[in-house]
Amino acid sequence: MKRLLTSIFATMALGVLLPTTALAAWEIDPSHTHVSFQVGHLGLTHTPGIFRKVEGRVKFDDKNVEASSVTITIDAASIDTVHGQRDSDLRSAAWFDVEKNPTISFVSTSVRRIDDKNYVIAGNLSIRGKSIPVDFNTVLTNRAINPFLKLPMVGFVGNAKIKRSDFDMVQYPAVISDEVDLKISLELIQKS
Repeated sequence: MKRLLTSIFATMALGVLLPTTALAAWEIDPSHTHVSFQVGHLGLTHTPGIFRKVEGRVKFDDKNVEASSVTITIDAASIDTVHGQRDSDLRSAAWFDVEKNPTISFVSTSVRRIDDKNYVIAGNLSIRGKSIPVDFNTVLTNRAINPFLKLPMVGFVGNAKIKRSDFDMVQYPAVISDEVDLKISLELIQKS
């Protein structure tokens, strides 16, 4: 499976340390890329979750970061909150409705460099067939050469806040917070 959310973050951060060519293609490393979230429960704790199947494309232009782009696709049914019954409920029509909406996607509309390590990736997040503009505040965590593949790699972590009600997920407002913290941790490998 191709790599997904990495695209978003790698697009922005890559140009700082590794030599690249204009609009170089990068692949997401699926075993080191994670899309996670947390949501408040009764104002007491935060319930975490992860999506286990993510893929995507990243085009990164080191000389013109604003020309970079990211597309990420998540298998909505791959949600895992470490609680089987809750995960089944989240796949149902009341929540993610995975039968009618099997994927979640993010397509960047712009990438803006703040400094050598910080970027803002703006784009459209689509959940349950509804698209909302979202900005990911993204940090380039490191650049390296993969010791096994001998190819350039880069790591990114991006964070955003959304409201679940914007995607028509409005169940249990007194129990579950409307605000959801999204986090994408990704590793990208430059295509050879």
